[in-house]
Amino acid sequence: MDDSTEKDKLSHLIKKRNREAFHELYQMSFNKLQKYAMRYLYDWDEAEDLVQDAFLFLWSHPERYSNKQPVFYYLLGIVRNNCLNHLRDLNIQYRHQDKIIEAMLFSSIEDPEIDEDIQVRLKYILDLLPEKQREVLLLHTVEKKKVREIAEQMNISEATVKTHFQRAIILLRNNLKFILFGL
Repeated sequence: MDDSTEKDKLSHLIKKRNREAFHELYQMSFNKLQKYAMRYLYDWDEAEDLVQDAFLFLWSHPERYSNKQPVFYYLLGIVRNNCLNHLRDLNIQYRHQDKIIEAMLFSSIEDPEIDEDIQVRLKYILDLLPEKQREVLLLHTVEKKKVREIAEQMNISEATVKTHFQRAIILLRNNLKFILFGL
């Protein structure tokens, strides 16, 4: 029996949820798919998780697989989509990270999820900020002042206010990542 006939047989058995065929596919394909995912993610553990998710999807939904294409390429498409979705989610998370930090730091609502240790860490990080950065951050986030108003109050340019605010947010992001996102 030639190689293409063997692959057709494997694809047919996968559609029927044959455990041995699935195991054979897993053994033959997992490392290749993980290396492929690494091209997107640069994170070996995350690549492994997304490839496992692809196999789980195939096992859970064999009816969605059309054996008109090789099963490996079907899995490759799932892995690619998983990677792209993961990257999109990270980008969204990163873009809104400063808003999450502001909400944590300056909301007047007590968050039961934030324990005392985190509160101590937040105060410590705020104390790390240079005086001007902390002042700009507090005026902008707590007092809701506009950049122009802060510039006038502190007698500095609007560009300087923006720079102080951006640097404060970057310092907060870098020090709070482990709290917010388990990094």
